[in-house]
Amino acid sequence: MKSLLVGMMLASTLGAGPSKTVELVGTVHSEDIGNQSSRRTTWLPTQPKRIEQFEFHLKRPMKAVQLEYQCHLQDIGDSGGLPEGTPCGTQGESRRLEAFGIRLRGEGAHLYTVRYWCKVEGMERPMGPLTDGAMCGTTGESRKLLGMQVELVRK
Repeated sequence: MKSLLVGMMLASTLGAGPSKTVELVGTVHSEDIGNQSSRRTTWLPTQPKRIEQFEFHLKRPMKAVQLEYQCHLQDIGDSGGLPEGTPCGTQGESRRLEAFGIRLRGEGAHLYTVRYWCKVEGMERPMGPLTDGAMCGTTGESRKLLGMQVELVRK
């Protein structure tokens, strides 16, 4: 198996403990690996490869809360806001995802917090937790994202 999805490793590395999380699901497309699905929205390959695309959505949709995200791509820049379930990035273009941000929309958004972390090429520790659309990763430094974790927590 070329990659291993490891949720607990990143959580323990970051000191994150169990909380009242809402389950997210999604897919990440990585260089030489392709699409990987997970219910824990954590992608940390054992052999880090650049992330090229992702999409997340709530496992059980909620009327009053939706995810919106954007990504920063090599040679393209920012994608603009995309609704949950929409692919962010590219496939088949060998274009690295350099940063992403996630925010919540809807009348119930104030009841939750979305937190996320990322592993960036050349950085010893993961970045995060970040919230409210702040970009995780780098822009203008040509560094690839190698891992990511996202969680939606009830306040």
